[in-house]
Amino acid sequence: PRGAHVRRMFAVAPRQPRLAQRVVALNAVLAGMCDMLERLIGEDIELELRCQEPLGAVRVDPGQIQQAVLNLVMNARDAMPEGGRLTIETHNRQLARRAARRHGLGAGPYVLLTVSDTGCGMDEHIRARLFEPFFTTKRMGEGTGLGLAMVYGFVTQSGGAVSVASKPGRGT
Repeated sequence: PRGAHVRRMFAVAPRQPRLAQRVVALNAVLAGMCDMLERLIGEDIELELRCQEPLGAVRVDPGQIQQAVLNLVMNARDAMPEGGRLTIETHNRQLARRAARRHGLGAGPYVLLTVSDTGCGMDEHIRARLFEPFFTTKRMGEGTGLGLAMVYGFVTQSGGAVSVASKPGRGT
């Protein structure tokens, strides 16, 4: 069974490193990444950064949040081979008990980071497997299938949650 295979794989995998968490101004981190992200996505994709001010501080590993954003941006780029729009947004959110429970979190204040694109989107089958280690929709040799699994691991290890909204032909 697939579950047994995954448990065996994690049993021999190295332990997750402890995150070097500190209080970070997320908007400043994102602004500092813009030039690199624009070079990465190319000229056919428009990058829009929408940051709420003032934004609550977050306690994360700065290198890991940059890596997570980079992985999400690369996936968005790959979903828009003909070009499109990539939007990165930040917002303060107050989660009530019911909404927090739906995401496996406690009620309280959170910072929401959203990365959205106008790309090809995903069907339900792909969304269901999205964060599985080694799952990829790319051709052999083009991707490892680890980027989104690492994003999921970092976010949950940092006390957050990940959710995905996507439909074929409507972006993610």
